[in-house]
Amino acid sequence: MKHGKNFKIGEYCIIEKDVWIGDNVTIKNFVELRSGTVIGNDVYIDSYVRSSGQNIIGNNVILRFGCTIARLVSIKDNVFIAPNVMTIYDENKGVTVICENCKIFTGAVIGAGVTIAKNIIVGAQAFVNKSLIVPGTYIGVPARKI
Repeated sequence: MKHGKNFKIGEYCIIEKDVWIGDNVTIKNFVELRSGTVIGNDVYIDSYVRSSGQNIIGNNVILRFGCTIARLVSIKDNVFIAPNVMTIYDENKGVTVICENCKIFTGAVIGAGVTIAKNIIVGAQAFVNKSLIVPGTYIGVPARKI
């Protein structure tokens, strides 16, 4: 693990090799970051967040309590992810991308290989099973624009 300036880490965390962490990053307790995870600057990672590895987490990102960031997820800058959000990995579907300025609310599930475009809000407990391209708010199972 390599980290930048002003790095704070809680207790009982597992940080595997080949994890890169930027400046001004706070990692709370019981966090697991697997190999190949890259974290930008000014990031807050709450307790019990898990990364399956090979993730890119941008600048000014907040990952709240209990999130699961599956393998091959790219989270761009200025993203807020609420508690207990889960992303899904499928080796046949490729990278999942959450673009700039998105907000993903509590308990939402993001399917494998989807892209959530800039400035999109995903409501609590929504299921995103296909790419969301048009900015707006999406709710429901499957997620649909309102």
